[in-house]
Amino acid sequence: MKDFYLWCDFIERDFLESGFQTLLKQGQIVGATSNPAIFAKALESQAYQAQIVELKNAKMGAKDIYEHLVIADIKRCAEILLPLWEKNKATGYISLEIDPFLADKVGASVAEARALFGRVNMPNVMIKIPATKAGLETMEHLAKDKNIPLNATLVFDPERAKDCALALKKAPMGVVSVFVSRLDTLANPLLQDKANRLSQSTQAALLNQFGIANALECYHRIQSVGASRVYPLFASVGTKDPNLPKDYYLQALRLEHSIITAPLEALKAYYETPSTPTTPIKHIKETMRDLGLDLDETPQDHDHINFNLGRDSLLFPGLKAFEDAFSKLLKALG
Repeated sequence: MKDFYLWCDFIERDFLESGFQTLLKQGQIVGATSNPAIFAKALESQAYQAQIVELKNAKMGAKDIYEHLVIADIKRCAEILLPLWEKNKATGYISLEIDPFLADKVGASVAEARALFGRVNMPNVMIKIPATKAGLETMEHLAKDKNIPLNATLVFDPERAKDCALALKKAPMGVVSVFVSRLDTLANPLLQDKANRLSQSTQAALLNQFGIANALECYHRIQSVGASRVYPLFASVGTKDPNLPKDYYLQALRLEHSIITAPLEALKAYYETPSTPTTPIKHIKETMRDLGLDLDETPQDHDHINFNLGRDSLLFPGLKAFEDAFSKLLKALG
């Protein structure tokens, strides 16, 4: 597949020196992503415990400890990936997210993004900015720097995906992180509630299809901007439905000029036990609207279930999850 890349949606200190480099040597990945939730999970590893004790004894504050640890890991990951970046500027990136509590503060977000990028001091570090209204303004400011690669994260809505692509046009490299499986975790129960109106085969065909359909629409909106250095990046591709193959979303979203960042179990399945790609259902929004699941409009009565995919309906719960993970992480380090 031309101009299609797989990244790993996980980093951890010991893993960077072992399994991560094995994946790179085997050509299975060409980049990586991280976020507060991923790093909070990584900190459960024994690899960090002695240093955390040392930093606490030095009377360092919780956020300073977090930044000290995460910047060290991000820098090491960037060093490992640098040869890929030097050969192909569409590859070899590791993402580092700004403090999620700054999502609606443009000035503070710009300052933190520049500070983090400067502290890591590697050209292949991609700074992640949540795709709030203020986040779009932050991205526009940072893109003018012309030296900071940017990742617009927590994108669920096709129009917001296009807005992000436009905001990233002047950046040296940008990705728009479209979250996929979270949509199906909301859509599937609504479909199951309509089981009495659907044949079993129709219900089965529609389950786990909306996330893919929305991702494809986001993909086309991003491509319509015509920015060769801006890539759609499909995130949140771990399967939540136990009946699905682990590489379900990877197989469905292998597209030209795109990236998928995937958890380890999805990557393992993709390479070792690949599943058959699903055929996306056309006009799925119209199909679900016909069932009374209006994806865009305000419900007119209690029988008409609203599943509003407006740009804030999933963005803010997603941001809240990152805030909660960040708060829990800082509490553990305090």
